[in-house]
Amino acid sequence: MQIKKSDLLLLPNLLTLFRLFLLPFAFHFILKKTNSGLIIAIILLGVAYFSDIFDGYLARKLNQISDLGQILDPTVDKIIIASLAIYLTVHHGLPIWVLVLVLAEYLAIILGGVILIKKEKEVPTPKRFGKYTASIWGIVLFFYLIDLVFWKQVFLLIGVVMILITSFTYVRMFILKLKK
Repeated sequence: MQIKKSDLLLLPNLLTLFRLFLLPFAFHFILKKTNSGLIIAIILLGVAYFSDIFDGYLARKLNQISDLGQILDPTVDKIIIASLAIYLTVHHGLPIWVLVLVLAEYLAIILGGVILIKKEKEVPTPKRFGKYTASIWGIVLFFYLIDLVFWKQVFLLIGVVMILITSFTYVRMFILKLKK
């Protein structure tokens, strides 16, 4: 594992940090509890969502994949999703068991990643299905934010199934790597 200060200035990593930078502004507008504030927050979160897709594309296209980016990108995803899930549990009826499930999965992935980094001295590569799961959770949280009852229930079910599959996939990967 090699994290260099210069990796912070790679365009994909700057985009990832930009996503994190947008989060407090999105919450500022969400907490205004006005229609215009909600629209601005949704636009900011939409920009964050699409920049998440774009940073991975840029990393591959520009050959700027870095250990820092492989840690930073999924960590920022988890911060954004967890923050929104906490807010939506308190203010918009996201079931607490869903919040516990999301936080438990994130904590397990982070702890497993730290253990693998210490043991293997390499950054575990994020799995594509994990990115799909994060995208679905972005959609779930969006539907909870705008309170589209039918769609939030449909995507909540999809999100729960995907988080269970992702958790199984990561646990299996961690166990196989630790057995080496």
